[in-house]
Amino acid sequence: MKTSPLDYVLSTIAITLILLLAVAGVWALRPLTTAALADYHVVADFLLLLLFYGLLSAVAVRVLLRVQPIAPGEYDGDSPVFTFWKLITIVYRLGQGALLPFTTVFTRPVVEALYGARVGADVAIGGTIDDPYQVEIGPRAVIGHNALVSGNVLYGGKLTCGKVIIGAGATIGVNSVVLPGSEIGENAVLMGGSYLMPGTKVPAGETWRGNPARKWM
Repeated sequence: MKTSPLDYVLSTIAITLILLLAVAGVWALRPLTTAALADYHVVADFLLLLLFYGLLSAVAVRVLLRVQPIAPGEYDGDSPVFTFWKLITIVYRLGQGALLPFTTVFTRPVVEALYGARVGADVAIGGTIDDPYQVEIGPRAVIGHNALVSGNVLYGGKLTCGKVIIGAGATIGVNSVVLPGSEIGENAVLMGGSYLMPGTKVPAGETWRGNPARKWM
């Protein structure tokens, strides 16, 4: 993936602004943490810094996408959309990294929702969601360990973006890959290790497997 000086400039500006706001939040609360924890306030300050950075990065991603949404489509390496996508990706990945100490199996859906994913009730996420703002997950869906649900794919120097819709009660098996433009119907199952190609639609209730994934039963 080609990286330009503009990518570094935009990323540095965004990260610096978010970090400064996070530090300001910690500094404002420092009298409280010092009074409550004395010499141990440093630990609380560090955790608050991570929390504020993660939350502020989520706000930044939501605001940037509200101003300039990333529409589904294919974009060349020198496209302004590609540059914007790289900026959004850096911001949300660093932000989610900062939230790792607060991310458990129970809070993972909340973290993904902070960055734009539409997540229903009682969803279990054991894998990775790439470009969460492109992903919709219905109630009671399960994403298995090490599975990847991605709203983007990079190939031949081009970026392809697209929505991913996972229906209610659907199951994505361990180590599976779901690529942009895919739709998985309600109560459908993608078996472990399967590879769902871009734009594939899995009807409700069906079981698919393989690379590329095909209907099994």
